[in-house]
Amino acid sequence: MNDIYVASTWKRLIAQLLDQVFLLACYLPFGALFYRVWFTQEDVEISVFHLFVLFMVPALYEAVSLMLLSATPGKWLLGLKVVPADDPSKELLYTQCVLRPLTSRLTFFFSWAIYALAFFRYDRTHLSDWVAETRVVQFTPRPQRPTVRWVVGTLLILSYAYEGLLFSSNVINEINWKTGNADLRALVSASSMDDVSVDLGDDVEEE
Repeated sequence: MNDIYVASTWKRLIAQLLDQVFLLACYLPFGALFYRVWFTQEDVEISVFHLFVLFMVPALYEAVSLMLLSATPGKWLLGLKVVPADDPSKELLYTQCVLRPLTSRLTFFFSWAIYALAFFRYDRTHLSDWVAETRVVQFTPRPQRPTVRWVVGTLLILSYAYEGLLFSSNVINEINWKTGNADLRALVSASSMDDVSVDLGDDVEEE
């Protein structure tokens, strides 16, 4: 497939935001826990197992979506599709539908740095695509062909990697590994500490 069908950066960003909204419904089974965190003063203990389940919800959401739609709901609404990198006309393999979201969970450590790698590629693939051998495409031609953005990519990778490492360090330090439990309130507070987030939308120009 010609590179003019490489998915628009802005469409992918909007799709990501839409998916975050849809993901909220996936956390409904844990609604009682978060209600206690936000609306009570009591300690809310959570086991490492349940913490891992919470961590894997986005991966499950994406894997099931890829198996059913070859896209997440956000991408599907924006007219984007995830296809095999070697032949976009083929259907995704189940292994690709699983490997892609599992690799994406590395955002816990590196934030959006793994996605910013796409700016170093004309086909706009990133770490998850490389592991799963996939790419994201659109069905309408781009007005301009994608170009490599070395400066933007480097700045985003460094800033997001730093943010991600701070975030993961704060969260891990709040877990009591001896008891296998953690205070969910403390984890939520830790996740907002040392906020060095960068607004990707302000740094990305549509190619």
